[in-house]
Amino acid sequence: MESKLWFSVANRTIGTDMSLQYSTTSFAAHKDEAPFEIEELFFSRTDERGVIAAGNEVFRRISGYSWDELVGAPHKVIRHPDMPKGVFYIFWERIKKGLATGAYVKNRAKDGRYYWVYAIVSPISGGYVSVRLKPTSKVFDSAKVAYAEFLKCEEEDGLTPEQSAVAIRAKLRDLGFPSYGAYSSYAIAQEMHARDQALSRSEDGRLQSLKNLLPTLKSLDEQQQSLFASFAKIRGIPSNMRIVASRLEPAGGPISAISQNYRLMSDEVTNHLGGFRVENGSRSLAESVMARVYQGVFMMAASRLQREVKTVASEAMTRGAEKEGFHHEVEVLTKLLDEYTLESGSVLLSVFNDVTALSRSAKDLRQLVTGLDSIRVLCRVEAGRLGTQSASLTPVIDQLDTFHVEIDKTLEHILELADKIKTLVEGAMPRSFNGSLQYHATTERPSHRT
Repeated sequence: MESKLWFSVANRTIGTDMSLQYSTTSFAAHKDEAPFEIEELFFSRTDERGVIAAGNEVFRRISGYSWDELVGAPHKVIRHPDMPKGVFYIFWERIKKGLATGAYVKNRAKDGRYYWVYAIVSPISGGYVSVRLKPTSKVFDSAKVAYAEFLKCEEEDGLTPEQSAVAIRAKLRDLGFPSYGAYSSYAIAQEMHARDQALSRSEDGRLQSLKNLLPTLKSLDEQQQSLFASFAKIRGIPSNMRIVASRLEPAGGPISAISQNYRLMSDEVTNHLGGFRVENGSRSLAESVMARVYQGVFMMAASRLQREVKTVASEAMTRGAEKEGFHHEVEVLTKLLDEYTLESGSVLLSVFNDVTALSRSAKDLRQLVTGLDSIRVLCRVEAGRLGTQSASLTPVIDQLDTFHVEIDKTLEHILELADKIKTLVEGAMPRSFNGSLQYHATTERPSHRT
């Protein structure tokens, strides 16, 4: 299984139960398609304004234009009117910030035929490179339906590109994706998987390991939230113990002392929970790591695609199938591939270090909880000494018993998940990083606060 398609959010983006309904208002579903094969990859390079500077022969052939018509023309020369403007708003908003971005795009050839691609646009010095593949995954089927609906909203409701972009992001959040970047990571990974299947290739094991991280991190986040909730429930226990103690014994008696010790140690445990939160406590460490794993998924899938298109371009240049000066384009693709590989490795290394620190924090926390547990035992012993007089203390002790069972179980799950995540990260690391992985894991302990 595709690790349950990462987690439940993925199922909602793929199934036929998607709430968006197909609209035929202006969505040209029956025009002829400009054919190209799944094994074909193509790319183009533009300046910072989006003016075409170069590309490969496959791009020129599918577009139907000559090089004289393409070079110097704005890239929107191949834009299809069926594309929601909100998608391009998101695209440009992100790439102008230096963020590599992927999207499904419907293009129009010179003769009016259409062709769909999944495009990854990467900022480079002086402009952008767009690498495209033929989309074939089930995510693509859902995207086409969604695009039709967003286009309908733009036309009938008069949405501006910015307003449409807001609606697109809201829909993605409803589906469970925290950002557009997370969705594009999911989409490119699914497209690469579908491409591997179509070409009878084995799926990249490193990318598979990285994809499996997401449901595991989701489980880790759930366990962390359970941990926070459990500790929130015991905040009032020391006060309740003091109230009961005031009825059972003189001031400063054994139960009062026990309640004071429990309060001090529970405060220490609560402070230690800061190791499970980042960004001034605004979100859990698992949420933060998940965002970087989405980035890593995108970078790793994109680097695979970059490697393929670079190979295709080099072979075409060797055969003399490309125009003069094409060696520069191969150099651009090679540099971009190196950057993707390094960045994906760096992201995974930071994930590994964070999860290692989280595991260490969980072990430290378990030791603190063991100290709390000993105080709970003392409380039960003292209740036994008091006999029938301790009836009012019994509910407090029962609450402590329940808390410690819950917390022990949760911490055990967190430690198991942290170990699983570290193993998956090791399996996903690029070869050039594996040698340094253990060094960083044992010598660095990054701060969890930003």
